[in-house]
Amino acid sequence: MLVLWAKMSRNYGSPTYHPLLCHMIDVAMVAQEIWRLALSPGQRSEMTRTLGFGSDDAAAGYWCALFAGLHDLGKASPSFQLQVERVRSKVAGRLHSVGLRWGQIPINPPPHGTITATTLPSLLEDEFGLDTQVSKRVALVVGGHHGVLPRTSDINNVRISALGKRKWDVLRRDIVKYLAEVLDVPRDRIPGDISNAAAMALAGFVSIADWIGSNTDYFDYACPSDLSAYARGAADSARQAIDDLGWVHQPRPRGVQEFTKLFPHIAAPNDLQRTVALCAREIDVPGLVIIESPMGEGKTEASMYLADYWAESAGLRGCYFALPTQATSNQMFGRVRDFLHGRYTGDQVQLQLLHGHASLSAEFQVLRRKHRAFTPTGIDQDANALDAYDAYMLTLLERLLEWLAALGSPVVLLSATLPKGRRQALLAAYAKGLGNSSDSEATAPQAEYPCISWTSASSPPGACSVRTSALGAKTVALEWTDDALPAQGDLGATCRHSGRSGNPAPAEPGVPARRPWEPTPKQVSQTSPQNDAPFPLGEFLQEALARGGCAAVICNTVRRAQDVYRALRRYFPNIADDGRPELDLLHARYLFKDREKREQRSLARFGKPDATVTDSDGKDHPVCRPSRAVLVATQIIEQSLDLDFDLMVSDMAPADLLLQRAGRLHRHQRLRPPGLERPRLLVGRPAMDDGAPQFDPGTTAVYDRHVLLRSWLTLRNRGTIHVPDDVEDIIERVYDDQHQPGDLPTRLLEEWRETRRALDEAKEKEQDEAKDRWIKTPSYSGQLWRLAADPREEDAPHFQQVHQALTRLAPPSASVVVLFGYQDAAFWGADHSEPVDMGVVPSGDTVVRFLRQSVSISDKRVVFLLLDQSSPTSWRRTALLRNHRAIFLDSDGVSDEIGAYRMVLDGETGVRVVSASGEWE
Repeated sequence: MLVLWAKMSRNYGSPTYHPLLCHMIDVAMVAQEIWRLALSPGQRSEMTRTLGFGSDDAAAGYWCALFAGLHDLGKASPSFQLQVERVRSKVAGRLHSVGLRWGQIPINPPPHGTITATTLPSLLEDEFGLDTQVSKRVALVVGGHHGVLPRTSDINNVRISALGKRKWDVLRRDIVKYLAEVLDVPRDRIPGDISNAAAMALAGFVSIADWIGSNTDYFDYACPSDLSAYARGAADSARQAIDDLGWVHQPRPRGVQEFTKLFPHIAAPNDLQRTVALCAREIDVPGLVIIESPMGEGKTEASMYLADYWAESAGLRGCYFALPTQATSNQMFGRVRDFLHGRYTGDQVQLQLLHGHASLSAEFQVLRRKHRAFTPTGIDQDANALDAYDAYMLTLLERLLEWLAALGSPVVLLSATLPKGRRQALLAAYAKGLGNSSDSEATAPQAEYPCISWTSASSPPGACSVRTSALGAKTVALEWTDDALPAQGDLGATCRHSGRSGNPAPAEPGVPARRPWEPTPKQVSQTSPQNDAPFPLGEFLQEALARGGCAAVICNTVRRAQDVYRALRRYFPNIADDGRPELDLLHARYLFKDREKREQRSLARFGKPDATVTDSDGKDHPVCRPSRAVLVATQIIEQSLDLDFDLMVSDMAPADLLLQRAGRLHRHQRLRPPGLERPRLLVGRPAMDDGAPQFDPGTTAVYDRHVLLRSWLTLRNRGTIHVPDDVEDIIERVYDDQHQPGDLPTRLLEEWRETRRALDEAKEKEQDEAKDRWIKTPSYSGQLWRLAADPREEDAPHFQQVHQALTRLAPPSASVVVLFGYQDAAFWGADHSEPVDMGVVPSGDTVVRFLRQSVSISDKRVVFLLLDQSSPTSWRRTALLRNHRAIFLDSDGVSDEIGAYRMVLDGETGVRVVSASGEWE
């Protein structure tokens, strides 16, 4: 059996291969240790039950380890063994030496996982007496350990020449028998069932075991003479690997704690937190809890309490925080780290940050240096943020909740604004996954906002209202203002840059030097018919902040934010008393390293009092609020960062997002400057055409016109917004499909109907798109492989969108690494002092450095041209860089032509797309 190989060395040293049986033993031993040491009692119990073992989790563990070990049985076939041309003659000689023969190998042999799924069922039936259907489903699962369950047609099309004849059958049977003996699998207790949920859980279990068992740091190539001794050594290596991953030394049970014990900084929990603590005792696991309350009410701590309570009371292990953006994930990472440090002092806890740029997080790197960290790769980057009520994403979310319920995973959903219909649909989806009646959506109780709602496995669904804290309850002054922000493209519409040559114009005293591609101050002022006319927003902010204060100006697009920032520079040219500029800019189109610094700077200036901010070097800095400052930003601050402002000016946006933005007004407890004692939100009034609002093209490119229209109709006559009292009414008026407009003028009614029709069509299309991508329901009764048919790659932007496993239907984007010079003479910086070798496959620190020079471009003028470019050859073998393009700039920071455009990099305003002819757009 040792003549068969599983892993082939790329080098010509000795040994040149790792025997198949040894690799199968490696993976089986890893699976055994995961079952014994890493799975929680609840996970073992659920798997045991759904595999038909009743309460005998020991027997279930042996069988799961066997299934994991058998994942590569298909490699015991001539089509796999003879596939590597450079060693084919050597392998053939070994096979002949033990009497194995073969015929003509297929030109396109089936994957070894498909051969596993083909050959394993009869072996499980004949050798152990498993039911035919159970053995076929198990074989599909273990054969799909690379993420694709073999189709029935794939199995039916496997030729005997790929499998090998009689002696190959005997060999595979011997491998199965030997592995079962090594693991001491009980033959009197066999699996009697495997539900869809159990199949998916087993698929993940096998894949993880194979991943770890393939790590040569623990399971090096070997050709042992004593297989029994090898198996004992593999068991030791498996324990060491699981130990190094931090999965052995799980935190000791500490018992259920009171809220104030878990969060010592909260001396008096508010009503929401007290109610959650009481409800935890009434909600069985698994269950779904939805917490809806205004921003800043401590929903995160409430969710952590629930997770901790369930961990202690139900023996759950592990918790996953799913956030919408990298910025929110980074910020949550710090909060979770601090919580775990206080909760499990003295214990080692595995904490991971998983997103495309996690390796660049300063806080995560500090943690990795202290503890050996298990770091998955290939995680996708942020998609562009869309409406929180996007039909595509929500359709997928409902199916996700259904599966989580079926898998026995409790869930907590947090929302500041959620329509009633959406809340009920989410509860119904989870209840369906639990196997509860399909009419649970209609019978679930409802409560007025803010509220807590839940459904669980054995207790009835429930809901209750909670009171908002004194800090969370606020009255926001809502004002509509004309010309608060310039329309997209108004700034410097005819300005030209000097291309790829020329020198900056001389700077005026106290004014930064102008780059060749920047508009002149005179051109910036072209927001009005007269070039020398003042910028209304600048004058307003100057007056409003005359006695101090911190203001935010939120724009819906990066281009507008850049324009507004430039227009405001002459009004706020000074350095604030914290040593930083009075005027700052934050958006997503900076190089990562620059965006990170700006995020950290924003947190350090406008963050929570007494908090600290970790910089890119891992150093902590206290929050120091300036007496006067203005931050121009995009939507990334409406939910991504815990910031607090005295005054806010915003583009028009959907009502729920305006509420989110207003949540950054007077968010923290502090003394406010004179004249800004009351939260004040100014919203740009849309232009009117015959009584109907005409929203800016940049805004309608981001948000749906009907939602914008309903938001405007709901808010136009309000002078104040009372939080939380007005929130539910506003959200329902905007998002309740049953809500109809009152008496509207003919033109407005036509606009309502036209935009509603377009929205309904878009929703239907998005829901259909989601159904094309989602996996089948847990109760699906068809063939198992159809559960996840047509797998798609999420991090492959070069694919057509229909072939991508998208979590949201965002506009396409291209990840670009910005360098200087040319492909054959590349440099890290504009001064060309440090060369970049583009011909070497990067690793380690070099990969990180490339990522720190990356930016995501979604500008529709160039994005498809960028996606058509190939990634550098040397990057394609590096998971974190394989989908990045390289753009080279000259010393002025200007790229070659990309179609009719160029990319321009400026350290102050970020990346901008300009006309190749020189026209500033």
